[in-house]
Amino acid sequence: MSNTYQAHEIRKLADLVAVLAKHERPVLLVEGIRALPDEDRAAVVGMGRLLAERLPGCVFRSGNAEGSDTAFAEGVTAVNPTRMEYVVTHGGMGRKWRHADGRSVALDRLAHVGEGPVGEYTVRSSPDLKGLVEAYRVRGAKGPVGAKAAYLLRDTLKVIGAPEAGLLPATAGIFYVNEANPLAGGTGHTIRVCMERQVPVVVHAIWQTWEFAKH
Repeated sequence: MSNTYQAHEIRKLADLVAVLAKHERPVLLVEGIRALPDEDRAAVVGMGRLLAERLPGCVFRSGNAEGSDTAFAEGVTAVNPTRMEYVVTHGGMGRKWRHADGRSVALDRLAHVGEGPVGEYTVRSSPDLKGLVEAYRVRGAKGPVGAKAAYLLRDTLKVIGAPEAGLLPATAGIFYVNEANPLAGGTGHTIRVCMERQVPVVVHAIWQTWEFAKH
C-alpha cells in the first residue's frame, strides 16, 4: 500500500490526539468502503467507540453509507450520539441507519453547491469527473449521472465543510480502505480531497495496529 496519502505524523492514537488538540472544535471523518469484510466489522465498531471515548471534544462525521460508515457510527453513537454528524445527499438518504440524536446536513439543501468551493474541490481532486459536476450544475441530482455527481459532491462537502450550514472543515480522517486500490471510488475521492486540503488521513493498516485497551 502506498503511503503517499497517509499522515506520517499520525502513527499512534496519541499522535491523533495531539493533532486534534490544536483545534478548538475538531472534526474527525470516520468512514470508508461499503464492502467492509464481515470479519473486520467488530474492529471498526470498536474503533468508533474508542475514538468517542478518548476524544470527548471531537465531532465525528461520515457520509452514512452502509458498510464502514455505519460501523464507525455505531461505535460513536454507543458512547454519545449527539457528536455524530451525517453528511448526506438528501434528507431521506440512509435515514434508517442514522441515529435520531445525531446531526444531518443534506447536500440538496445548499444553494449553488456545484458552482462554489464544493464543486471546485471536487474537480481539483478528481479532474476526470469534471463532466459529472458540470451535469449536476445543469440538472441537479436528476437521473443516474446527477445522482452519481451528488455523491461525489457530498464526499467533498464532508471534507471542506460549509459555513452557511454550520459545517466545519474536517480536521483529520480515519478510513477503512480497499487495500488493493485505496484511491478508488467515493472513498478514494474523499481521500484525494483531504490531500488537496492537507487534512491528515489514517487508514486501517495503521489504526488496526493500535491496542484498543492500552491507550
